[in-house]
Amino acid sequence: MERSEGRYLLFLREAAQAVVSAPEPAAALAELVSLVAERLGYEVCSLYLHDRERDELVLEATHGLRPEAIGRVRMRPGEGLTGRVFAREEALFTARPQRHPQFKFFPETGEEGFRSYGGVPLQRGGERLGVLAVQTSAEHTFHAHEVVALEAVANHIVGLLALRERLERPRLPERPAARATGELLVGLGTSPGVGLGSAVLRGVDPLRSPPPRRPFSDVGSELARLERAQGEARARLEAEARVLEERGGGAAAGAVLRVHAAVLEDPELLGRVRARIEAGAPVESAVYAVFAEAADILRAAGPPAGERADDLLDVRTHLLSALGLGEDEALRAARGVLVAPALTPAEVARLDPDAVVAVVTEQGGETSHASLLARSLGIPAVVGVEGICARVAAGDRLLVDGDAGVVFLRPDPAVAREALRRDRSRRDREERVRTELATLPPGSGLAGVEVLATAGLPGELAAARAAGADGVGLVRTEFYYVLQPDWPSVEEQEAAYRAALDAAPAGPVVFRLLDAGGDKPLPFLPAPAEANPALGLRGVRLLLAHPERAREQLEAILRAAAATPRDVRVLVPLVTAPWELEALRELLEEAAAAAGVPPRPLGAMIEAPAALFALPELLAAADFVAVGTNDLFQYLGAADRDDPRVGAYASPFQPAALRALDALRRGLGEVEASVCGEMASSPLGALALLALGYRRLSVRPRAVPVVRTLARRLRAQELPPLATALLDAEDPSAVERLLRRAVREKAPVLLA
Repeated sequence: MERSEGRYLLFLREAAQAVVSAPEPAAALAELVSLVAERLGYEVCSLYLHDRERDELVLEATHGLRPEAIGRVRMRPGEGLTGRVFAREEALFTARPQRHPQFKFFPETGEEGFRSYGGVPLQRGGERLGVLAVQTSAEHTFHAHEVVALEAVANHIVGLLALRERLERPRLPERPAARATGELLVGLGTSPGVGLGSAVLRGVDPLRSPPPRRPFSDVGSELARLERAQGEARARLEAEARVLEERGGGAAAGAVLRVHAAVLEDPELLGRVRARIEAGAPVESAVYAVFAEAADILRAAGPPAGERADDLLDVRTHLLSALGLGEDEALRAARGVLVAPALTPAEVARLDPDAVVAVVTEQGGETSHASLLARSLGIPAVVGVEGICARVAAGDRLLVDGDAGVVFLRPDPAVAREALRRDRSRRDREERVRTELATLPPGSGLAGVEVLATAGLPGELAAARAAGADGVGLVRTEFYYVLQPDWPSVEEQEAAYRAALDAAPAGPVVFRLLDAGGDKPLPFLPAPAEANPALGLRGVRLLLAHPERAREQLEAILRAAAATPRDVRVLVPLVTAPWELEALRELLEEAAAAAGVPPRPLGAMIEAPAALFALPELLAAADFVAVGTNDLFQYLGAADRDDPRVGAYASPFQPAALRALDALRRGLGEVEASVCGEMASSPLGALALLALGYRRLSVRPRAVPVVRTLARRLRAQELPPLATALLDAEDPSAVERLLRRAVREKAPVLLA
């Protein structure tokens, strides 16, 4: 029986659509289990949900067992194999279930003809919801990819059950067909919350379809808009040409842009655009049609004339862009949902949280920098929504659910109201965490824990101070650079760092040196084409390739630090060998001499596996160290963190990841290391780090109350047994179960 991962991917999208289109809950559940069985190739798939009032598991839907058993088969937690899965919160897969000591036969199901059994728990936060079970008639050994797929499907079903609740609560009998008018798109929720607004497309090729038709005003107004757009597009092209020519090596590209600018003066081409306008066509439609016709004529002529067709369409892109609202203006005017194939950190950093209600992209992963920034800004985000740019038009109404990882296109108003209500409930839960923290006196719980903040944007530093962070464990200076049109001067950088120090909470402030390259390109630094940018010229390697720029940044940090009595430190990214740190220390000393100020402590960021095996030498060369878990796990798992298809391999709950952190902690000895990354910002991840002996966690500002509440609820003697159990765990699911149970026991408000 073949079960491919491709079937699993197909299931995710079909299941979501089945949930949103089903007329009632029972039909939705029946469709879900049928899809699991058919798409993953099992003869039986059953869904058992927990009846909290009676504390029983109830068969709610099945494909393959007797339909009359639905609602009749009930079992206590711990009863039979399914009850065992529920009670222990751990999956069970066996080719011979009858030989298992907890096997129990339920005759009303008609399951006597089935042999193998697989069951996975359904959980949401700290709540146990039920069990998803599959069976086959022949003895079947479950392979590793099947286990991973079924656990992923179970997690997805949990989200769909929540989605089903949202759809059912606002049922309006007088409008039974309203839901069918919408469309549901599935992705990966990477920043929590709900956003409702009009779609604003960014980075989408405007040539894939004609511009939206709008009413014609009058000939004079339309011609005036054309003239203004010509001037604006020509000025942009000329400016871009100058930038390319000044950089060196860009003369040829600059010449091409000047040719494009000249096309905007072509009397024949623009004459035809004016003629269409005078015939009653809006200027956007006239530009689109005339340039399309001209490009078709060039292509029909064959080479070499045909090669100029794309140039002509590039000019049209500039002209259409100049005719429309700027993207940021459109967002602000509409309080819009930003939709794009992908977003760079620079693009996310420029977003105005007051204007952008949500972000949706076709690419990206849980720990991509765009996702990290969206979480820091408090903007709901869903990534990995395949084909959304081709299915959404500018102005379409979108409802984005960053918790469930779904996007509603043209949602029913009742569904939108319910989603927003649940989002208010989420914010209420955050308030309950802050209220709980206020009842726990400082110094209670686990001793010696510092909760620092990770920040990159000015607003994050203010939020860190408001959240009561103990300092700033990581200032990501690259997000200052990506907003600049060119290399900033030492004076400009100094002003930015002084402002950061003024805004930051009391305590140490660690500035990480420019960590560009990879998925964080600089707009003013030409980057060579790299087959794999994550393994290329980034981090400390880029700094050493541009030592004069590194020296300027160091001088600016030292000048800003000299103006304050604060504990300011400098962190070097992606260090793999001690000589890299020594080279940066030479630059640090040169910068200190130039500024006439003392140097500051210099640290190494441990985020590449090589650093784990050069730890004694790095500790000798560094004044302090910080652990960057996002990249460390990406490299350990050989998994691109921007690719949701392989994100599970870079999970912080992979046994290999925990064992690497444990070995690192032991290798550090008495040296205290801060831990930065998404792992530290979640209750489960923070608990794992505390259990392994880390006491300085640098987290998102919004996570400061969460991690501090957890620390004040813990006792030191409870952690060594948990650490032993975590390091003995065989798979990520076992790790998560251990951590979830511990958090539920010690700080249930964090999982509410």
